Amino acid sequence: MKMFKCSVSLLPGRSPAGRFIILAFLLLANLLPAQDETVILPFSEANHYRLAFQLEEITPPLLMPGEQITFEKKSPARAFFSSLILPGTGEAYVGEDFQSKLFLGLELVGWGLVIANVINVNMRESDYQNYALMHATVSGNAKDDQYWIDIGKYDSIYEYNEQRRRERDLGAIYPETRLNYWQWDANANRLNYDGYRIETREVENSRLYFFAAIALNHLLSAINALRLANAHNRNLEENPLQMNFNYNPYQQQFTFSFHKTF
Repeated sequence: MKMFKCSVSLLPGRSPAGRFIILAFLLLANLLPAQDETVILPFSEANHYRLAFQLEEITPPLLMPGEQITFEKKSPARAFFSSLILPGTGEAYVGEDFQSKLFLGLELVGWGLVIANVINVNMRESDYQNYALMHATVSGNAKDDQYWIDIGKYDSIYEYNEQRRRERDLGAIYPETRLNYWQWDANANRLNYDGYRIETREVENSRLYFFAAIALNHLLSAINALRLANAHNRNLEENPLQMNFNYNPYQQQFTFSFHKTF
């Protein structure tokens, strides 16, 4: 790929007329022939402007971590699928560091909420199971989920089994052994237990919203990365002339540079 490079050094003492001439040179640079040339524009004995033109073959350098090639086209497909897998990576590929950090930050927040939800639900389950151990004489907590639901609906195992017999649901009857036994010491404690268990399930179900938000973040980041890649490529096609401005405070020197893609 060939690049046309132009740099202008402005030393102290510049005048409005000088700035006007330099601007004219920049606007007409596109008309210059393919050659290496340096033009000195004196304005006084104390200072001058220097305008340097150079046409050279540029080989893309081996990139270091975090570096970007400014003038290369980006693959929209790569940007899209990178962010679809991990939000922010597509934006980083295109060179949008702020948006990359934004989407990656949202991803971390989403998974942080999921982990916090899992920990919270586990603690709540331990709480209501221990509550049943104290007030319903449940032996141990190595039970399935249905058992913890059933003990919250009936005051004792005998009341529960009697209801199953009336409904001819014999397969749901618990053997009346010490392992399955429960007997609440007060109806109010059973109601407190069941209310807390139901609330815990609602907290667990809210996890679905976090997963939905994570999935949405993946999709939005992928679409955004695709948009950025297309905009980047379109900008290269429509604006092949790239300009940069730098100032060296130690030498009190301003430097303009631009690159022209042929």
